[in-house]
Amino acid sequence: MIKRFRIIKILNIAVIGLFLNPVVLALSPENEKQLYLGCYTNSKQYLGAVKAKEYCLCTIQMLSGKYTDKEIDNIFKREPEEIVKKTEFASLHCQKTT
Repeated sequence: MIKRFRIIKILNIAVIGLFLNPVVLALSPENEKQLYLGCYTNSKQYLGAVKAKEYCLCTIQMLSGKYTDKEIDNIFKREPEEIVKKTEFASLHCQKTT
């Protein structure tokens, strides 16, 4: 009985771990690259090269932790106001930390 409980507990932890694994939500390297290029090009003129790089890497990391490729594609098909609303958390965080 105790052995069975342990196995069930381990399986539950493994399944929960799969759903909480950040790789499940991570953006593909291709999407990260495209987002970075767009961010860097726009930010460089305001922040300078070094700060733009830091800011954009931070922003991409935050977005990758929250959205999948499909979700980010759907977000960027929306109106600019909606895009800002959905990505603002990353921008605000990265403005404070860079």
